[in-house]
Amino acid sequence: MAAQAGSARTDGESVGSGATAEADNTPSSFEYRSRLKVFGLPLVHIVRGIDPSSGRRPTAVGIIAIGQVAVGVIAIGQVAIGGISLGQASIGLGWGIGQLAFGLLAAGQVAAGLVGAAGQLAVAPHALGMATDTGLFVAAGWLIAGILLATAASRRRRRLGPLLDAPSPTRIAAVRDGRAHVQAEVVSADQLRAPLSSRPCVFWHTVHVGPAIREHERSGGSVTIGDESGQACIDFSSEVIFIRSDNYREIAGPDWALHIETSLARGETLHVAGPVTVASDPSAGAPYRGGVSPVFSGRRGAPLIVTNRNPFALRTELRFAAVLAWTLVASGIFAALSWALLL
Repeated sequence: MAAQAGSARTDGESVGSGATAEADNTPSSFEYRSRLKVFGLPLVHIVRGIDPSSGRRPTAVGIIAIGQVAVGVIAIGQVAIGGISLGQASIGLGWGIGQLAFGLLAAGQVAAGLVGAAGQLAVAPHALGMATDTGLFVAAGWLIAGILLATAASRRRRRLGPLLDAPSPTRIAAVRDGRAHVQAEVVSADQLRAPLSSRPCVFWHTVHVGPAIREHERSGGSVTIGDESGQACIDFSSEVIFIRSDNYREIAGPDWALHIETSLARGETLHVAGPVTVASDPSAGAPYRGGVSPVFSGRRGAPLIVTNRNPFALRTELRFAAVLAWTLVASGIFAALSWALLL
């Protein structure tokens, strides 16, 4: 089982100082993803806080999903979408429970159900509440949630296209000009120090998140990776999407901002996917001995994807989100037609 937590700085320490704080007893970020999977989805996925590689609040996706935004068979969160959902805004295909709830059966302050609902304002054929109606709100809730979820899943699918289109990596020796996906180990020496933690690394990425602020900083340069067949280079000065959430530091600054850092070090295994060019390199070893080496370098509109996440797991999560989204859309259409026929 995998769990990770960030450390928070206290006593108003300056982010720019060389010293780093010890982990707070109650870190503000945490992620747990069970190793046990069901149809490729983690049985349990729990998320709290901010994704250190994007500066945004990540979505929990699993059979049981718990997070500020949760998508699962059972979903619990501020915004929860699933078969059974519990949250402030709860959209359930079966049961929805929350302040604003939609579902086959719904309960909440404002509840809209296809069959029944209970709440201060209850909208369903069988409604129990201070104010009741038999309107079409559940169809609208399902349709809106389904369209928004489908749009978000489609956008992320396009963003990660180079990795998800070919989730099985090739050997570095087989790489040619164009686009490729390899799985390899970092072989460059740790010549950098991460700015917040002073950890030795080959690459670091920080995100500063605050009121109306989301700023990214990262080291550049070239990092060498290798597998049993050869070596290649990653150009981190190019357009790169870096996805990692299992190793990071989190510091609360005196400006009410949150400063998050993640990094890469020698010996870690990565998936790298995107544009690649076989370029001149006099120091290249086998199988490129003779002066050439593959260089992965992203560009605007065709970024390089670098991650330690399993591409098959990422693809399964997105497929599940897409299936759930279109099921919600279909259910919304069915609910609207049923309501129209009963008029």
